[in-house]
Amino acid sequence: MNKLYVGNLSPTVTVEDLKQLFDERKLPVADQVLLKTGYAFVDFPDQKWAIKAIEALSGKAELHGKVIEVDYSVPKKLR
Repeated sequence: MNKLYVGNLSPTVTVEDLKQLFDERKLPVADQVLLKTGYAFVDFPDQKWAIKAIEALSGKAELHGKVIEVDYSVPKKLR
């Protein structure tokens, strides 16, 4: 599973803001970023990079004044 949930996003965050954040941390992001109000789903090329993103960003990175949460995306029926 290489799809990550990115939560606690400000309503003003854009897809480009997210891509820039991952790029600054030298984390590759696929073109697929699904942004909703307050959260997003981001696809990573493989599990190794997904784990690095969680470790580097979750609770440690700030975007538009809010500390973001990053974790594996869990399908609705499994929550």
